[in-house]
Amino acid sequence: MTATDSDLVHSGFLRAGGATPDKIALIADDQVFTFADLTARAHRFAMHVEKHGARRVALCLPNSPAVIDTFFGTLMAGGCVCLFDPGWPVPLLKRLTIDHAPDIVVAPAEVLTQFSDVLTQDSLLSVRDVEAAAERDGPLVALESESLAETPFLLGFTSGSSGPPKGFIRPHRTWTESFRQSGAEFSTTSDGRVLAPGPLSHGLSLYAVIEALSGGATALIQSRFDPAAVLESIEKHDVTTLVLVPTMLDVVLEQASENVCNSVKQIITAGAKLSPALRQRTERVFPNAETIEYYGASELSFITVAKGMEDCPPDSVGRVFAGVQIEIRDEDGGPVKTGSVGTIWVNSDMLCTGYVGPTDGSGMRTDGAWATVGDYGHQDAEGYLFLDGREGSVITSAGYTVYPSAIEAVIQSHPAVADAAVLGLPHRRWGEVIAAAVVPKGGITLSETDLADHCRKTLEPYACPRQWVFTDNLVRTQSGKIDRAALAEHFKADDTQ
Repeated sequence: MTATDSDLVHSGFLRAGGATPDKIALIADDQVFTFADLTARAHRFAMHVEKHGARRVALCLPNSPAVIDTFFGTLMAGGCVCLFDPGWPVPLLKRLTIDHAPDIVVAPAEVLTQFSDVLTQDSLLSVRDVEAAAERDGPLVALESESLAETPFLLGFTSGSSGPPKGFIRPHRTWTESFRQSGAEFSTTSDGRVLAPGPLSHGLSLYAVIEALSGGATALIQSRFDPAAVLESIEKHDVTTLVLVPTMLDVVLEQASENVCNSVKQIITAGAKLSPALRQRTERVFPNAETIEYYGASELSFITVAKGMEDCPPDSVGRVFAGVQIEIRDEDGGPVKTGSVGTIWVNSDMLCTGYVGPTDGSGMRTDGAWATVGDYGHQDAEGYLFLDGREGSVITSAGYTVYPSAIEAVIQSHPAVADAAVLGLPHRRWGEVIAAAVVPKGGITLSETDLADHCRKTLEPYACPRQWVFTDNLVRTQSGKIDRAALAEHFKADDTQ
């Protein structure tokens, strides 16, 4: 049985190419492509994939139109995209190539020279090769490949923050369902102009761009993240939706200074919770925009959403996303009482089908139709979800279990704090000692005494940080998550506290 149009990730993109061929589809820095341009470029790459007989195509690309050509072209040929991060070291890229056996690797020429011992020459394509094929004249040959809703289209990878990246598989139906649910939550329309300046090797930006193009909207990308260019694009192209992680938003706001951007109607962010200070700055620079945070995971897709207009509790990650069910379970798998902390389990049609290749045993677990990645949380009486950490990040100090997010929320409530991160440091006597890295608001001097007093007003004594550092910014991964291992380097070893 062949899939219907709505079952395939690339179907909406092709429909837009037929219905609105002259509409601008993609703006990449100073390059502009119509839907007719973009669908033809993707078709030419699909012809190459089909001729090669490839089923799995690894993309190891910096941001460029070639990412879009190769992504949609692979899907049009019935293949599966294997999404590598070009920032990964070459030994890791080669290891993943051996583990996941792509038929073709597309990467910058200087990277491809490192792959000659793991793939044949005709399996290696440079960005220049892709661009040349996309711009080649000549007729487009009809494609014979067919896909089903259950056909894998994406082999993605976890961030690797807790070990080597783990590969997970997504069939088409998981993203077409995500398009349907996120379209409802974000009120997506074909009139939108969506700017996603982050790396397309990460889920947040890639999904935003593919969703926009699949819905017939205009997508904007940057070859590299540049806050000045973000603001210039917003003004020049009347951007309506801005999609980026909180760390990038922070830099854009700093660049904006006292300027105001009126065209933006939505700011969509994920990867980390917005601090109250960052949210306030966002509202000043983008006065007409609703700020929407969503909580999710690479393996699970959307889980909850916190919309600015829905009066969500500021330290919550919001209500359940459309099409999703969640349960908070105890260690025995039973439900917990309202307000009690447990493991967050998710059920939706947007879940990946599992890991492929080597894994370390951590990550996603399943129970029938339900799955978890080990995040801890609790729900209040109204159903709003609050995060309390992840397996491996919970702190045990002097026999007490402490959740970093709860302490971070208290520290961030201090009027002079812009951001904060909490972690546990090994301690000979107490098991772990609680440490906090704090970013003060600009021009304000903070002291450990001020913050310790502030924490003691709300937290139990055992939950108050014992070590403090002040920094201009928090160390984060490219996906916007706190890099707690890197932060730990800022603290001195001390077994006496």
